[in-house]
Order: sequence, then C-alpha cells, then structure tokens
Amino acid sequence: MAIKRKYYHDHLILLLNSVNIFLGIIGIGLLIVRLISQNHASYFIQYRPILGLNAFQTGSAINLIAFIFFIFFIVISNSVLSFRVYLINRHFAIVILLLGILLLIEALLVSNALLGLH
Repeated sequence: MAIKRKYYHDHLILLLNSVNIFLGIIGIGLLIVRLISQNHASYFIQYRPILGLNAFQTGSAINLIAFIFFIFFIVISNSVLSFRVYLINRHFAIVILLLGILLLIEALLVSNALLGLH
C-alpha cells in the first residue's frame, strides 16, 4: 500500500501520466473529428516508397480506427507498466512514461499525415 501511495504522490510521475492521458485524448479526439468530417469511401493507410507509383495503399475508415485503439492501448499500457516498474526503480518508470509520450506524438503525426493526404 505504501508503494501505491508513493507512486501517486510523485509529482513527476503524475505530470508524465497527465501528459500521456492528455495526448491520448487529443489524438483520439482529432482522429474522430477528422474521420467524421471527411466522408470518403477510402483513405490512404500506408506509404511504401519502394513500390514506385503504387506507393500509397488505400483502405477503409476501419483501418484508421485502429489508430484510436493503438493510442488507447499505449496510454493504458504505459500507465500500468510504469506503475509496476516503479516498484523496482523510479527512473525506469519515468523513462517508460517518456517513451510513451514520444510514441503518442509519433502516432498523432502519422495519423494526421495519412488523413491529410486525401
């Protein structure tokens, strides 16, 4: 019980968890708004530069909804993993949360780029 109390009283951990949750909410919200505002049958979902003229692969909106699940999974898994690792070492928990923030930013950039191509 004391470790749980220490985890929730650590200001840096709370800040990083808050940033993770904030980026997750922003990412999911932007994806939903952009998918609702664009009523297209197909979207660009992949870019493969080695294919030449067929570099852009198309797919349906369900493929882009996978980004929403990915963002949700990243936020939940990083929070749980950092809590578990905090028992061993505080610095590892901080690194996990920082890498989660980096991964969420990359997911936002990639999903925005794919939706902006259409």
